[in-house]
Amino acid sequence: YGQAPYGQAPYGQAPQPVPANSRRRSGDEMIFLYGTAIGAGVGTGVWIDAVAKITNPGPAVVLPFAFAAAFPIGVRIWDSWSPLHRGVPSSIATGLLLGAGEGVAIAGIGALHTEAKENRWSFGTNATFAWTTMVGGGVGGFFFGQWLEPDPRSLAFISSAAGWGAASGLLLGIGVSGAGPNSAKNSWKVGSIAGLVGYDLGIVAAGAASAVYVPSYESQKYMWLGYTAGMAAGCVPMIFYAFSDATFKRAFVATSVGGLAGLGIAIAMAGDLKDPEDKKNALFNPPFNLNIGPALPRPGSQTAENGIMLNANGTF
Repeated sequence: YGQAPYGQAPYGQAPQPVPANSRRRSGDEMIFLYGTAIGAGVGTGVWIDAVAKITNPGPAVVLPFAFAAAFPIGVRIWDSWSPLHRGVPSSIATGLLLGAGEGVAIAGIGALHTEAKENRWSFGTNATFAWTTMVGGGVGGFFFGQWLEPDPRSLAFISSAAGWGAASGLLLGIGVSGAGPNSAKNSWKVGSIAGLVGYDLGIVAAGAASAVYVPSYESQKYMWLGYTAGMAAGCVPMIFYAFSDATFKRAFVATSVGGLAGLGIAIAMAGDLKDPEDKKNALFNPPFNLNIGPALPRPGSQTAENGIMLNANGTF
């Protein structure tokens, strides 16, 4: 990179050989993975503390620090022994984060839906579940990266979709939940489940779309703006609910749908924007190509026609 194109060479130099591995990951991807590995190491140490019921402050603090150092070192050794190709580091890091979020959400929902405190999972059980889903997400991210070799921007899109799905699902669940006694608690119960479903649907939908669509960071910025603006517009009905006897929480349905509508509009209007680095070496592509040349022989004839031929072609 930064040199002459492959197979060519600057003046006075021998031709550059084509590199054996042109799918090499970027340094930014590794920084993302190192940072996530540190967090995963801390989580692993906390999980061991919880399962082993270590209460002594010394060992309890040492383990998270020890694993926080060991995990990124392990990643460095792995990358040196078998270099990770493009998309894999980001996929692993994203999988770890999304998996941890899944585990924490399920543990929280379990506590919310379990009335008797003695029937709730212990901290060690919750930590085990969250650690398992985190590791499962990392493993799934590795295989996803190996199979699809995704652009890091696709992984940012998947993470964003998980957030959009969780927020809209939570608000929609609260909005459609029943009224009556314990209405507030019931709303959070329904909303938490709907939020988890939306979280998973966002991951699956964006993961499938990433096979054919890679939104730029510029496009994703407008997607977030569209989603936020849509949610703000969906809050307008709350003004009318404040002066009505209707159940106020029904207004959250409009907020949820408004966010998704704003997201859809942003994708339609700004989904094909390019990042600055994409434009740097881009060639101008006219709307149609115009060619002028000698007339070609008619079909079945070997004799050239007199005059010239004008040809225009392109795509709309």
